[in-house]
Amino acid sequence: MQIVSVLSFFLVLISFVSPSIQGHAPVPAPDSGNGVWSGYVDFSPPARGSSSGTPAPSPVSEVRGDETPSEEIKGSPPTPTPAAEEDGHDDHPVVARPEETGPSETVKWCAVRDEINDCNHYLNLLKQIDGYTWKCVRRETIEECLESIKKGEADLINLDAGMAYIAFLNYSMKAIANEVYCNHAKIYDAVAIINRKSCSKREVISLIDFKGQRSCHGSYSTASGWNYPVNHLKELDDSEEKDADKMVSSFFSGVCAPSEFQGTGICSGCGSEDGSCHTNSLYSGDSGAFRCLVEELGDIAFVRDDTALLYSMEGPQNQTWSTKSIRDFMYLCPQGGCREINGYPGSCSFGTVPANVIMASNSISRKKKSVVLKTLLNGTWVDALDTWKNGAGHLLSSSTQGLYVVKKLTRSYLGVSATISQSIQKSNLVRNGSATIDSTSDGSSPSARNAQHPSVVTVFSIIVGLIFQAFSIL
Repeated sequence: MQIVSVLSFFLVLISFVSPSIQGHAPVPAPDSGNGVWSGYVDFSPPARGSSSGTPAPSPVSEVRGDETPSEEIKGSPPTPTPAAEEDGHDDHPVVARPEETGPSETVKWCAVRDEINDCNHYLNLLKQIDGYTWKCVRRETIEECLESIKKGEADLINLDAGMAYIAFLNYSMKAIANEVYCNHAKIYDAVAIINRKSCSKREVISLIDFKGQRSCHGSYSTASGWNYPVNHLKELDDSEEKDADKMVSSFFSGVCAPSEFQGTGICSGCGSEDGSCHTNSLYSGDSGAFRCLVEELGDIAFVRDDTALLYSMEGPQNQTWSTKSIRDFMYLCPQGGCREINGYPGSCSFGTVPANVIMASNSISRKKKSVVLKTLLNGTWVDALDTWKNGAGHLLSSSTQGLYVVKKLTRSYLGVSATISQSIQKSNLVRNGSATIDSTSDGSSPSARNAQHPSVVTVFSIIVGLIFQAFSIL
């Protein structure tokens, strides 16, 4: 009788704890989005005056200039703990926000600094769907926007692949739509731009020849401005320096790489900005890095492939500082040599970068996500993208011609870019003495996975003890 009792208890215990052991708790059904967004929406201009419908009410701007940036990021983005994506197949389900109901639902797009102008203009063109009102929320940095989305004070932000990786890794966010460029391209190239006269000084020139000179970067932690070229530089540099920031600072005599995150960035080469990294730096972003080169604060600029075409004297986005012709510059090929700037660098690049993405919280309700995608993909943005010109800040990239639904998990969408970002962040964590990044991250939380280990050990200890007790009775 004792044997039967012990074995019965043993079987009940196994059935009770088996879900914890296996890690297969029920997950919500994936949001397939079938029947609503089949993919690409073309923004190529239709016949003028063909649009119709009742104009949407002007969007409301929410400005909060007194917000203190979060203390979570100090010196580098925090140790990664990505939450599982709602649309994926991870074993750590996300607790979604309640479905919004009632007449006062809003979608809040977070605009960084001068992006607020674009935000108000674009959102004024969007038609309301299912009673949702669109609103612009202004913040001073991308970091503040990510914190606001984390707190539920905003819903959306458009990010480059480098920043998107940080949002995915540290702020439990996912990509829901990506920009589409000319010829339906969903990628662009990370390139280096130098003065044409530098190419004519020697028969073959390469990045190594710029050691000891000054560099301009399209913002710290961005894919084309920082991650891709720094990753290439790590492969070229003979030093044993593992810290990416120190390596770049020792390779170049001056570095201008303003950051959107408090306590990061290198700004020793940003002219009169006294070596500090101001979030409103004149030299932040791709346009700022090109300006740094135009104004001769730097000898080489790391940007996306169309930057010089857009912001040179002849470019459609030319500014008051655009005093030089596109003919004054050339692409510097990573393998050596120069190439004319035509927007198609080919092999003369550090690699292709996934198109910028619109990011939202993993916990965004399915209803709100559905409304967001239907609104964006059916929005009358044609004239805005074709004629709106605001060089101070762009809610979408200047080259954007359409949007496409992201149907992959965020980590899969970012691909090689995420791997490069991870490599750069590892070096920063080494500098700060932090834990290493989980190189096998698939969207589930390493901390959540590790938290299961003690309970698993305890359960198996009980099972082993019961087995020994059963045999001792026998």
